[in-house]
Amino acid sequence: MLFFPNTYEIVGQYIAEDAIVVVKGRVDRRDDQPRLMAMDMSLPDITAADEVKPVVLALPPSRCTPPLVERLREVLSSHPGSAEVHVKLVNGSRATVLRLGPTRVAPSTALMADLKALLGPAAVAG
Repeated sequence: MLFFPNTYEIVGQYIAEDAIVVVKGRVDRRDDQPRLMAMDMSLPDITAADEVKPVVLALPPSRCTPPLVERLREVLSSHPGSAEVHVKLVNGSRATVLRLGPTRVAPSTALMADLKALLGPAAVAG
């Protein structure tokens, strides 16, 4: 793949070994051997919404007090993304899993750290 200097100036920062990229270009057949001439390059969005695993929080029902629920809502809303949030209410041997409606988060290290600080490490799966 060959890049013209002006194209390379724009996309060169994204070129790395083993990087997945989408290249738009044309085939140059002027010489004996065809060459691929890049016109544009972009990074694909490889995170399909159905492939993102939900963030699962395990809590006993007794911990779900209004102040904790409000603080949890604040933490979750500060990390918007595409992963669902599931709350697993564990009461002895019984467990009920609740999906938190339209709330979706980015399952980042920062989110996990905030959730562990709020709920404790054992409450956060993953």
